[in-house]
Amino acid sequence: MQLTFYEKRRADMERFIKKYIRTEKAAYLKGLKSAVALTVLFGFTAGLWACDGSISAESDREPEVMLREEAVTVEGLASDHSFYFIADSHISLCDERDGELTDKAAARAAGFKWGESEAWETFGALLDETEKNPGETLILGGDIIDSAMYASIDFVSKELEELNDNYIYLMGNHDFEYGNEYFSERAYSEYLPRLEALHRKSSYQQRDMGEYIIFAADDSNSQITEEALTAFKEVWASGKPVVLALHVPIEPITGDNSLTEACIEKWGASQSGGSKVTMGVNGCYPNEITQEFISATLSEDSPVVLVLAGHIHFYHKDMLNDKIPQIVTGAAFEGEGLYITLKAE
Repeated sequence: MQLTFYEKRRADMERFIKKYIRTEKAAYLKGLKSAVALTVLFGFTAGLWACDGSISAESDREPEVMLREEAVTVEGLASDHSFYFIADSHISLCDERDGELTDKAAARAAGFKWGESEAWETFGALLDETEKNPGETLILGGDIIDSAMYASIDFVSKELEELNDNYIYLMGNHDFEYGNEYFSERAYSEYLPRLEALHRKSSYQQRDMGEYIIFAADDSNSQITEEALTAFKEVWASGKPVVLALHVPIEPITGDNSLTEACIEKWGASQSGGSKVTMGVNGCYPNEITQEFISATLSEDSPVVLVLAGHIHFYHKDMLNDKIPQIVTGAAFEGEGLYITLKAE
């Protein structure tokens, strides 16, 4: 029988209590709020380490989640194909291994709480939804983890184990930041490697799905690497339709400014008056390599049939040019995600 997220967490807590009783080590109470600890240890069997090192009891009410169903018709497919895309869960779990981030982790966790649900609870509820269609690929579109803390990485890694490697983990701008280290040399050299098992040590990932290819390019710093550009050109040669997954959305070249305007309204304008959270001439201006990647993506003979993104924390759908749709998912910490079907023509 397959356990739900909440049943698994309850089982985890039962194992924790048994281990506590068996070892009688006071270390397990380090950082716990005593009243909460006693209540959970001797009263309830459901809970998880919270961001400040305490245990928070789980609510019986499961988080409300919504997977928007989107369909894109793709010429040449013999059958329909479906997959999931979620981004921006911003899970912020911290333990003694990253004790210096305790206060920041607690504040960030509180900021990404949705109603009564913690970010990790909502993430689990979304994974439960994807398990209703076992075998369908899950694309994680960045900022799944809010900082490269071991407790957050361990939690997400364990949850994804049950997908049997049937997922793609795309980096976001927050996954490997750490304290004040944000796109710093230390962030790349010391904290990004903590997530290597998830993102496969690469600035891109690709998966041949038979009739089409999923290509996930790391644009977490609003730019594309030369490595990703080279791999994208090789994928192009396959002749198969390509689903391009990004963290940061691309600005349309159709003259439709609705994405830019909505991003400015939510996140404020850059110094130049453009968007701070999109890639393009009115947003984060692309360097030479990134511009080549965007130009190739939007070219007349591009194999890309759909672009997916996150980052902006709200749903948006538009056309990047006259044939390629871009769908940006709402934030996973608010219970949103996408269920995409590529439909045979």
